Amino acid sequence: MDDERDFYFEELMGPLEEEVDFFFSSFLGSSYPSIYREELCWKPPTDVYETETEFVILIELGQMKSEEISISYERGVLYIRGVRKAVPPSERRHYHKMEINYGPFERRIAVSDDVQIEKLSARYEEGFLEIRLPKERPQNGRTIDIIVES
Repeated sequence: MDDERDFYFEELMGPLEEEVDFFFSSFLGSSYPSIYREELCWKPPTDVYETETEFVILIELGQMKSEEISISYERGVLYIRGVRKAVPPSERRHYHKMEINYGPFERRIAVSDDVQIEKLSARYEEGFLEIRLPKERPQNGRTIDIIVES
C-alpha cells in the first residue's frame, strides 16, 4: 500500500515538483538537482499513447546502450530505469549551457488492468525505447439470466 500511495503522491506532486525545479534552475542553472526525489534521478521525455490493440510507451534515451536500460513490473506499475554515463571530455571544457542529463533515471508508468503484461515487447533503436503492451481481447458479450425472487 505504501508503494501505491507513494506512486500516486508522486503523480500528483510531479507537476509541482517540476515548477519548483524550473524556478530554482532558472537561477542556479539547468544542472540544479531536484530536492524532492529520494534519489537524484532525471526523467527522460516520454510519450504514452493507446491504439485499439495496445498501449505504447516511447522514451527518448539517446547516447545509451540497451544493456544499460532495465524494465520491470510490480503491482500495476512498469518501472523503466537506467544510468546514462557522461562521456569524459578529451579536453577541458567551459559550458555555457548544459541541458543533457546524465546519471540515473527512472520512469514509473501505471499499467491498465486490461494489459497482457506477459506479452510486453521492448525495442531500443536510434535513441528511443519503444515498449508495447498488448490489450486483452474483450470477451464477447454474453447474457446472464437473473431470476428475481419475490
